[in-house]
Amino acid sequence: MRLVLGLVTLLLLGLTTTAQAAANFPRLNAATVDGYRLTPGGSFATYGSRITALDEKLPPRGLPQLLGDANRTARPLCHGTYLAAALKPAGFCWEDANDDKTNDWIPQGLTGSGDADPVTGTVGGKRVVATSWHTPGDTMVRLSFVDASGLGYRHVLLVEPTSDTDFAVVTGHGHGMTWSGNLLYVATTGGLIRVFDTTHFWQVDASSATVGLGTDGRYHAAYYDYAMPQVGAYWYPGGGACTTGTGARPCLSTLSFDHGDSTFVTAEHAAEAGGRVLRWPFDASTGRLKTSADGQVHAVEGFSSPVWGMQGAVARNGYFVLTGVCPEYAGAAGDHPSCLHGGVGGVSTSRLAGQAPVNSQNLSYWPATGELWLLNEQLRERVVVHVPWTTLTGRA
Repeated sequence: MRLVLGLVTLLLLGLTTTAQAAANFPRLNAATVDGYRLTPGGSFATYGSRITALDEKLPPRGLPQLLGDANRTARPLCHGTYLAAALKPAGFCWEDANDDKTNDWIPQGLTGSGDADPVTGTVGGKRVVATSWHTPGDTMVRLSFVDASGLGYRHVLLVEPTSDTDFAVVTGHGHGMTWSGNLLYVATTGGLIRVFDTTHFWQVDASSATVGLGTDGRYHAAYYDYAMPQVGAYWYPGGGACTTGTGARPCLSTLSFDHGDSTFVTAEHAAEAGGRVLRWPFDASTGRLKTSADGQVHAVEGFSSPVWGMQGAVARNGYFVLTGVCPEYAGAAGDHPSCLHGGVGGVSTSRLAGQAPVNSQNLSYWPATGELWLLNEQLRERVVVHVPWTTLTGRA
């Protein structure tokens, strides 16, 4: 990756920053893109039947009840973000305990009520942020739901109904997530998107490390008070692992929603450049990815990213913002501030103003407020922060 040796003056707000020369953001061949396909199989029906039976023992609770039972409190933004001051970054830090100070759980994905309801930006009258976390060994995935105004939050464990009477822990990395209506989509591994319903939480007994039905006859979720059951899934036909940068199964390392054309955006993390960014069709009438006549979801557009170490991708009206390595840190070992890169698919990207939090991850754009949200995973520097899209990109 080439580095620019001088300073480039940005017209936007008079911000000045070291910038990356425009890098090609090439479009992938249409036939190749059409070969990238996902299938839901019969997962929605299968899990639906099991959940109906389990609901007899575990009456479902909704998101308002969950937020009303918050047992943690986030702090007003307390760590530095490296974002340009002119962007007026705002947000929060996790509570001053394990969520910020240990790697027992590591944050990855981000979405919120601004995705769930792009018109009001709220769910149940509240601005809500949702994030995904994984354990170091990818043995469990949890979600956090945060009241962005009061900053109370609650963790829930993701589980998969395995029968009419039991459920098991969801494993994986919790790469990325997005939200539409009641349905929450989480890329738990590189080739699998699991679907959850924000009207459906099970309150369980928190006294045991067991997940599912214990020998005591009660249901547990690894010491958590709430479990969130999977209601459906999408995967590559035939299964199998994804392959970063090559092959017929691009890794699904991040998820976001483009409200301009109602498509899901996925992107894969690659150590250098070449991670693929894909668009997948969405059916607003069902709240699910749109299947073709063959019962599969065909990717409709794709690009090869020039951004090293791409971690997040979001789009609006053909313009993408990507998180990844800053040009000056390309190939450098250790933890460094990330950078935001912006550009038009099929044309080019360039570095946007300033830097971003160390090891920034996923992105989410909220149309109702014009906010671009992001989070990072860096220990003792963890933030969830938003900046104005227009101020950052110079685009409406």
